[in-house]
Amino acid sequence: MRLDFNVLWVEDLQDSVQAQKERLERLIRAEGFRLKVQFAISVEEAKKYITDNVFSDHIDLILMDYNLDNGPNGDEGLKEVRRNLPFKDVIFYSAQANNLREYLRAADVSGIYLSSRDDLPDTAEGVFQTLVKKVLDIDHSRGLVMGATSDIDHYVNDSLLHIFEKGDDERQKEILEKILEKVDNIKEKFEAHIGELQKISHISELFDKHLVYTSADRLHLLRKALRLIGGHDKHDKELLEYAEKIMPKRNDLAHVRVEIDGFSRKLLNKKGEEFTSEEMRELRLALLKKQEAFEEIFALLKN
Repeated sequence: MRLDFNVLWVEDLQDSVQAQKERLERLIRAEGFRLKVQFAISVEEAKKYITDNVFSDHIDLILMDYNLDNGPNGDEGLKEVRRNLPFKDVIFYSAQANNLREYLRAADVSGIYLSSRDDLPDTAEGVFQTLVKKVLDIDHSRGLVMGATSDIDHYVNDSLLHIFEKGDDERQKEILEKILEKVDNIKEKFEAHIGELQKISHISELFDKHLVYTSADRLHLLRKALRLIGGHDKHDKELLEYAEKIMPKRNDLAHVRVEIDGFSRKLLNKKGEEFTSEEMRELRLALLKKQEAFEEIFALLKN
């Protein structure tokens, strides 16, 4: 599960499609996904991506221009796509789209969408909507959220590791002291919870006793570590908003109850309230923004 929508775009005049690319980015972003494009200027270059099993498994859509100056035209590229990725969605386009069906018949390939260059963003959005609807029922939306927040957890861990290992002895000591302060706090809470657990009268009272150094604890440790090295004041607000606004929703989704009625599936929280598709879209949008903030933090730390 991921929030990236990956497109292999075979086009030799990439500057000429920047307006289409930017419009497609906006359309896809509005649904809570991020467009990622791998350009190829020729069929030969595209073959490197469609014959690489690791990468091709992550291609969501292929855009193939007919007129390619660097070798065979796009109709030959369609043959390569169908040879290696027989069920991949492809849009075959041209500035002059009148003859595209004839090229398809001559190439003997099927299952290809056709478009003019000007209509390409609308055509691609239509295919995108068709693709994501297959995986955007409410239960799969939950998986997208859980997958994205798991990625962010890794960024938190990697960023902490980088700060610690690059720090001098004094900085490492300060960070370890922060951890020990939290451990003392956890110990106090643990002892308090032990007393509470000894008095329970119903098994349901166990369910809220989560007492570990949680992802939230690591996130706040990262905030403190970033303050120690300085230069990340603008990121603190993003991290705090993630902790206060998104992590609670992530945690709710981790403990939802699925209610099945025929083919319909509903996700209900502990209060019996339903997560709607619109709420999930808004959560994807918020998550995407925060994920990019964590990526930026980690990229800055590596430089």
